[in-house]
Amino acid sequence: MAQTHVDDEQVNSTAAKLNNAVNSTLVPQLSELQREVETLLGDGLKLAQTSPRLSESYANFNTSVTQAVNNITEFAKQFQQIAKSVQDLDSQIASSMPK
Repeated sequence: MAQTHVDDEQVNSTAAKLNNAVNSTLVPQLSELQREVETLLGDGLKLAQTSPRLSESYANFNTSVTQAVNNITEFAKQFQQIAKSVQDLDSQIASSMPK
């Protein structure tokens, strides 16, 4: 038989770590890498025809990756919503029982 267990502290801790990784590490790092590529293609690897195309291609790639990374926060929200829904269900069941 399946067992259900919800550890609110663990759910919230994991959600916080996911959110922190996105906001404090991953997205800032992607932004910094974008700046590095722009600098490189504007100065250190400047090719009249290729550099602008590489820059545009990398910018599109960076945008896609950043959007994907930002979706990590949706998992954090989902985990917290699941835990809350289970708590709410438990409360509803308990309150509907005769005293």
